[in-house]
Amino acid sequence: MRRLLCSLLLCLPWVALHADPRKDWDGFRAALTEQAAGPTGMYAIQDVAVIAPNQAAYLPAAARPADLRWTPQRGDDRAIVLRYRDGKAMLEGKGLAATDLLKAEDRQQALPNGLTVRVTQYEDSLKAWLYNPALTAQRFKGLSFFPYDPKGVVTGRFTRKDVPVAVSHLDSRNHTGVMYWIGDVALPIQGKTYTLRAFNKQKDWKQIDHVLLFFTDKTSKKTSYGGGRSLETHFPAGAAPSSMTFNLNTLYSFLCAHSPYYNCPINLTTFVPVELKYGEKYPPSGK
Repeated sequence: MRRLLCSLLLCLPWVALHADPRKDWDGFRAALTEQAAGPTGMYAIQDVAVIAPNQAAYLPAAARPADLRWTPQRGDDRAIVLRYRDGKAMLEGKGLAATDLLKAEDRQQALPNGLTVRVTQYEDSLKAWLYNPALTAQRFKGLSFFPYDPKGVVTGRFTRKDVPVAVSHLDSRNHTGVMYWIGDVALPIQGKTYTLRAFNKQKDWKQIDHVLLFFTDKTSKKTSYGGGRSLETHFPAGAAPSSMTFNLNTLYSFLCAHSPYYNCPINLTTFVPVELKYGEKYPPSGK
């Protein structure tokens, strides 16, 4: 099972072998819907905290589950604590066995109150996600997609940068981040070829196993998310081919279309001056 690595770095599993692009599209829609609607999905996020090394975040013991939010102060001895120290993300508290979430399955742990904590590790910080499955029923209104179009399966030429270039970006929550420009893709779309920068979160070619493209187009702010959409294709780590197949039917919205808790790059997109009626459409109202 490959992983759809979103621009906001939430991994969504789906099979992407290109043997049958229509099945890729079916798998993409199913996986994205599951990630949105699941108990630890996009619409179940109750709070997020960014924890620096040697720091901690706490969940007060006295609060109702629906009211819980991360806080930098312990408050009381019964609080649940997540400490980021010595390369470990230790979750401890009443009713919990001390667990390093970086070694836990899916890097997450269910809490006795029905909530779940999951972590994402970055070079200089740890992001702690707090999920409440009850929120999904309140928020999730379904996802929308353009109809499948076989013309959206295109082959592009990839020119690799042997030394990836760090590109600083300002994201949608006014945080700075870094993506690595790993090359360029010449992509034929509707009779013309457009050159797009290809990105990855990794800077070491031994670990790079996909290219990630960021688009806006003439559907943006109309029938697709205005902030941008992402497209990717995978290959064996470190072995990027010069010819790559992309399935535009698997274009997906920046995750900020679904939740304000995500950090989306806002200055890495390439505008393609055509209507890309492929992939995920603008999110339904009432998100």
